[in-house]
Amino acid sequence: MEGQSFDYHKALQAMYYLQAKAKVSDKLSLLKLLFFADRYHIRHYGISMLMDNYCAMTLGPVCSKTYDIIKKGLYYDGLVDSDKSFIDNNLSCVNDVVSIKDTGSDELSVSDIEALDFSIKNFSQFTPYDLSQITHAYPEWSRYKYILENHISASENMDYKDFFDDPEDGNEYIVKYLNGKDPFEDDKELLAAMKQEYGESL
Repeated sequence: MEGQSFDYHKALQAMYYLQAKAKVSDKLSLLKLLFFADRYHIRHYGISMLMDNYCAMTLGPVCSKTYDIIKKGLYYDGLVDSDKSFIDNNLSCVNDVVSIKDTGSDELSVSDIEALDFSIKNFSQFTPYDLSQITHAYPEWSRYKYILENHISASENMDYKDFFDDPEDGNEYIVKYLNGKDPFEDDKELLAAMKQEYGESL
C-alpha cells in the first residue's frame, strides 16, 4: 500500500496492548489476536493495521515480520544494531511465552485501538488451540487448507484481498466456537466499498 510499510514499533505496541488488556502472553494467542484485529481493520477501513506480510501455516495465519520479531528471524536479522537492541530490551520470548514492555501507544491510531478491542472482545476468551481452529474458518486461510494439511507446503503467502470474503454459511468452526455467528459479518455494501478503497491504495 502506497506510502505505508511495516513498523516494528507499532507491532510491539499492538502486542503490548493485547498483553495488557487481554491478559494473554503466549505466542500463538498473540499472533492470532493480531490477525483478527487486522482482519477487522482492513474490512472497516480499507487498509491493514500492521502492514505486515501474512502467511497461511498449519496453525493458521501468521503475520510474518511480527513473528520474526518474536523469534528473532529474517526480518529481525536485517535490522541495524540499534533497532535490534530496542527490540531485545523491550521484548523477550521464553518457551513461547512473550513478554513485552510498555513503549507507549503513539503508533496506534484510534482505528487501530478499535480493531484491537474488537479482537479482544470477541476472541480473547479462547484457548490458543481454539483460536487456531477459528482462523481456519476464514477464506484467506481455508483456500490453502488442502495444501497445508497434506504437507504439500508448510507456508503459503496470503492475499489481503481475501480478507474481505466471508466464510461459507454453516462453517464448522463458526458453528462450533462462535455459536454460528461470525463476528466479522458486515454490510455487503460497506465491504465492497472498503475492498475498492484497498484496491485503489495499492
